[in-house]
Amino acid sequence: MRSKQSRSGIRVKTLLAFGHLNLLRASQTPNGYKINRGGNVQNVTSFNGDIQQNQVKEPERMEASDEFQEYSILSSAKIFKRLKSMEKIYPNFVTLQSSQQLYGLQGAGGKDDCEFDHDVSFTDGCKNYILTIEDHAAHPNGSESWKRLPEVFLSGALHGNERVGPTAVVETANLLLEAASCEAKPHGMEPKVDDESRSKWLLSKEEGHACRKELYRIGIDDASRKWLARLVTTRRIVIMPTPNALGYYRNHRTELDIDPNRDFPFDLADSSQCMQTIAGRSINEVFRDHIFQLSLTFHAGMEVIAYEWGAPTYSDSLSPDHAAQKEISAGYSRFAGKFGRTPPYLTGTMNEEVYPVRGGMEDWAYAGSWDPDRVIECQPVTFDGYPAEKTVYNDSTLRAVNMLVEASNDKTPRSGLGTSQQLFNNVDDRGNGHIARNIRLSLIATDLVQPYVTIVGVNGIFLTDDISPGTDSSKFEKANKAVAIPKGQNNTVLKWTVGGGFTVDYTTILHSKWDNVDAQKIREGDLRGFTYAPATTGKTHWHADGADPPPNFGADENGFAAAMGPTFSITIDTSKYHVGDTIVVFATARVDQGWYMTVDGVSPNLPPTSHIVNARTNPDWSHESAQKIIQGRTEWFSIPLTLIISEDEEETKDLSNRLESLEGLPDYWGLTNDGKSEQENVLWSLVIPIAVASLLIIGLLFAAKWVMSRHRRQILQKQSDEEGDFMYDDDGIQLQKHAFI
Repeated sequence: MRSKQSRSGIRVKTLLAFGHLNLLRASQTPNGYKINRGGNVQNVTSFNGDIQQNQVKEPERMEASDEFQEYSILSSAKIFKRLKSMEKIYPNFVTLQSSQQLYGLQGAGGKDDCEFDHDVSFTDGCKNYILTIEDHAAHPNGSESWKRLPEVFLSGALHGNERVGPTAVVETANLLLEAASCEAKPHGMEPKVDDESRSKWLLSKEEGHACRKELYRIGIDDASRKWLARLVTTRRIVIMPTPNALGYYRNHRTELDIDPNRDFPFDLADSSQCMQTIAGRSINEVFRDHIFQLSLTFHAGMEVIAYEWGAPTYSDSLSPDHAAQKEISAGYSRFAGKFGRTPPYLTGTMNEEVYPVRGGMEDWAYAGSWDPDRVIECQPVTFDGYPAEKTVYNDSTLRAVNMLVEASNDKTPRSGLGTSQQLFNNVDDRGNGHIARNIRLSLIATDLVQPYVTIVGVNGIFLTDDISPGTDSSKFEKANKAVAIPKGQNNTVLKWTVGGGFTVDYTTILHSKWDNVDAQKIREGDLRGFTYAPATTGKTHWHADGADPPPNFGADENGFAAAMGPTFSITIDTSKYHVGDTIVVFATARVDQGWYMTVDGVSPNLPPTSHIVNARTNPDWSHESAQKIIQGRTEWFSIPLTLIISEDEEETKDLSNRLESLEGLPDYWGLTNDGKSEQENVLWSLVIPIAVASLLIIGLLFAAKWVMSRHRRQILQKQSDEEGDFMYDDDGIQLQKHAFI
């Protein structure tokens, strides 16, 4: 254990090194770049000076902050620069490609269009960019969790003169990436060896503190930052800011006089009248590569959020997923909010609130896989034609709830765009506008694509981590989320929240000793041996009635806020456990079971057909396409929490807090009792000789602490290896045969 003087010296060196690091970055960075709130180098010449410089200051009350971004409509060139900057700054989360690069499509336009796109191999027209946000470290390409990430699609502008959407989705992407990059720092727990890796970790920790303060200053509090980071790590978000790239560049509705939103093979009779545009083909190729559950397509000319049906054939009918579409659209409208004389978005079917169209993207993305009588094979002649087989779809590809967002009455509003001020607080208050509310709309769509459950507190201590971006989540270790609690406690208080849905039909806590956990049985869905707490019901914060029970927006003694959603609470008796016992705790929930209900007036007369409904209500739902998998289920589980029974009779301690040093604390993982296992005896047989040898040099007490600290993680890893690995994908326990979260 270092002396107080030694630790102070290290802190001073760390701060100096952090300052030197930023100066070094500045010196190595060309004019027009600076350090952003994520602690990364950022190109600001293309940002209109919107992003504030990273400054390390003390946090203050959020309502007092005057540092915020005033949104403005971005040009094609500025969108290009923003996308390139995100690709450079956030390589662990971003993939930027074009449909020309990925699918070999031509570019629409000529030599004078989108010149910023041109290079030696591409000299004519505009590229159609595809920005994909996913956590490559948590879900390596081709891994089981990568295949099962829930997917969301955001289309900025099929009509090039309707210009709110592209800016909204670009700003959404930037916000998500800043939050995830910040939340990822520092990476893992503090290394115990005082070498270069520890120095780098300490620098990363300082960067993490700095970016958290900066995000706080602009209204992104602790709970909001964690929520945004969760979305990045537990979803795949595919964004095409300007699918009609030529139209947006020229500020024209069409692509070379063809309307891209009449170019999809749904409810059409003439096979030559679809897939004529590069915009339509680009979206078609992207959908063929994914299984999207939710999608937004931004337009303008009125203010409404509309859903299926919009095809003339179904002008007097509701869709099979009407119940879900109605609730989702209303949730979108509430979170988007109102401002000035602009009311909340109206909601309803496209046939009622907008007008019927043939060849629309919305109905095609929703029903192209299950309504074959409405789908034709396209045979266009433009751009040298397009293979007809690319408009033949399997049973999985096109089942997205794809909503039309008519973002503003003016196709290109010049005022009332909003700011980043209080983006998630008082959404009907200051700062709201056309861009601001559609950032929120994009985020709620990303949230709702999959339910999740999170344990947020133990005995009044709010846990700092649930999802840690940039971390390989393929294996669970006990230390990933662990809390030491006092021995003999019969009133251990657990708090958890539920998100990604509206109605919480059932939720509870279950717990057991880790020693009693049989991984194989759990993989098969057998949870016998767990103690279940009494179940309850509730509502998430997206519900029309608000969160029930209310969210806990307060902070604990360390200043950490609870989650944004409802805060469920229950007391369990842990007095029967002994010092050194490790207890596994899960929170579980069922949500939105009412979505599977049928309503009158549905055509075709089918049960819900969308992925978003069946993935959370129908365990028999199973779809696979383009290496992506959707498996239905009704039960959703949190990441496991490990409770360690400690000798302490009063204090509860978060052992997985990356921002707090655990130096000098007891080695909770080494605690034993009279019933210690053979494995523990082996571990102690290793520790004791080392301690005795060290006694000859510096004394028993200090040597023991050093050894316990030095071997803490090795002991844990050995325990994990002997007990078996638990595979999990995104943010919860997936009780499926392939995995256990």
